[in-house]
Amino acid sequence: MSYKILHFADLHLDASFAGQGFSADYGRERRLDLRSALTRIFAQARELNVNAVTVGGNLFVQENLLPETADFIQQQLTLLAPIRVIIAPGSQDPYTNESPYARLNWPENVDIFYQGKLSHLELTPDIHLWGASNPPARGVKLLDGFQPAKGFNILLLHARAKSSNEVHSVSYELIQKAGFHCALLGGERQVAEVITQKPLFIYPGTTEPLAPSDEEMPHQIAILEIIGENVNVQSVSLQQWHYVNIRVDLTNCKSNNEVAQRIDAALKSISSKTPHSAITVTLTGIPPAEFNMSGLSDLLQSPAFYRLESEFSIHYDLTQIAREQTVRGLLVQRFLERINNAANEMERSQQLTALNFALQALEGKQVSFYETKTS
Repeated sequence: MSYKILHFADLHLDASFAGQGFSADYGRERRLDLRSALTRIFAQARELNVNAVTVGGNLFVQENLLPETADFIQQQLTLLAPIRVIIAPGSQDPYTNESPYARLNWPENVDIFYQGKLSHLELTPDIHLWGASNPPARGVKLLDGFQPAKGFNILLLHARAKSSNEVHSVSYELIQKAGFHCALLGGERQVAEVITQKPLFIYPGTTEPLAPSDEEMPHQIAILEIIGENVNVQSVSLQQWHYVNIRVDLTNCKSNNEVAQRIDAALKSISSKTPHSAITVTLTGIPPAEFNMSGLSDLLQSPAFYRLESEFSIHYDLTQIAREQTVRGLLVQRFLERINNAANEMERSQQLTALNFALQALEGKQVSFYETKTS
């Protein structure tokens, strides 16, 4: 007889997407879709007829959690019965006296590890699940002196993969030494699976990318089938959202309207291929003299979620101009100091863009200054 487990982690319901440079509507849309992701996960659990669902922490972001989201979670967990659900609270949804885990009445099919030290649940007489909550109990070394039960032993934990045995961080070596057959973990956005040796060591990553830096990472859930002391694992992606980067050359555009048309066309091309996308548009080339970044949003027609950045070319010999004993030379010297001391590429690009417009203004060209939108 086999025993099936669906494992996921780091869903981050009610996550904030502020500060990424997209519209407020984008944040609302993403939070709604994270709820949909939970329904997709549970639908997969029913379809695969799993015996249990394990959650490796960060099911929600506690400081942002809305009452209606808490109600939604409880409703979905109730509908999942009789499938058992076991939760190990994480860094964003820690178990405290004030947390929803402690205050709310959870369905009978749900178990929550509420102690900051390892405790035990019996899945079957031969399969044992051990877990702990976040934050850890003071002074507890999580795996010190651990004695596995007879049978198949699983660790469920929200922890970082480091050489420590505190609840916030664990290593493969420590888990192996403790005698676990399998570790179902959360807390790392990067997917990690060690399936060539025992124990099985699984970080599924976030179910959906939560920031542009997550795009290159896999986003999965894990399906485990335990047969005796053997376990087969399958990774499944339910990801819908993607962060996409495109570059739009504004060279030869004669007006802001033409700029908007060029950007709209690029956004349409991406949206048709990737409907659920957050698009960073990097504007390059030489913009028209009347260019105004802040006015573009009123001209763009695309319904896509986007943010605008600039990386315009500068067609001046800055080294030569900096040698001039002129106002223009002094201007370039000052800007070059800022450019050379820029903290990152975005700041450097902004300084170059400002210098480009300043030099055009000194030549008597009509230019519009603007704020570059960044994340």
